[in-house]
Amino acid sequence: MRPVITLLLRLYPARWRTRYGDEFAALLAERPWGPFDVVDILLAALDAHLHLRGLGSYSEHRRGFPMSLRLGGIAAVIGGALWFSGLMWSWFDQADQDPGAVLAAFGAAALLVGLTGLSAFQARRHPVLVWAAFALPAVGGALMTLGLLMLAVVGDQPVAGVYGWALLVIGVLGTIAGSLVFAVVTYRTAALPRSGAVILGVSAVASLIGFVGASTQGGTAGLLFLAAFGSFAIGWIVMGVQAIRLGRPLTAAGLGAA
Repeated sequence: MRPVITLLLRLYPARWRTRYGDEFAALLAERPWGPFDVVDILLAALDAHLHLRGLGSYSEHRRGFPMSLRLGGIAAVIGGALWFSGLMWSWFDQADQDPGAVLAAFGAAALLVGLTGLSAFQARRHPVLVWAAFALPAVGGALMTLGLLMLAVVGDQPVAGVYGWALLVIGVLGTIAGSLVFAVVTYRTAALPRSGAVILGVSAVASLIGFVGASTQGGTAGLLFLAAFGSFAIGWIVMGVQAIRLGRPLTAAGLGAA
């Protein structure tokens, strides 16, 4: 355990380690970790680099506030915007390999980071429910990202007998369905604003209906797809904005205590 703690502490700025390193290492050594605790530690290291002058990340951990809330919210906002922008680009650009697929892939990866961060924040209070809500969209997001990257690199060509578009479709369905589960669990835990959970849940349902409906249509399918994915992106952006707003006063309190 000690070598792992040392390795994790090396991710923090030198000034931060000088001030908090020994105490933080002792804190990590005295209790068992879960996977989401590691997420908190990694995101806190990133936050320490971004806000080095305040040096408040350890104080926030000591107060029980994970950095994953704010950074997960930022990732959700960026991911939703990039994902939808990339899909719009691909819709207007009919080439087999267009930059829109790359943009959407980065968006899907950012959404996965946002999902992980927001799940880590809730997992401290409701670990079983959050793990159930995290699994499906996480797998879907990973498949969606891989499918988009394959389309961007090789186009409509199979790799080891697998087509990028097939992974994309499975990943999109899994991500949307999983986001609905995540919204329901978030509403039940109330760890994040319930209004955001409702908006995400409604947008996920609308996205599933639009996605299935567009798959059976002809010339209007493109518009239906965009409407479905647009509502899904909006749901995650709203959730991310609310997480950022929720995190700001808590973060300010942690910095003030540093």
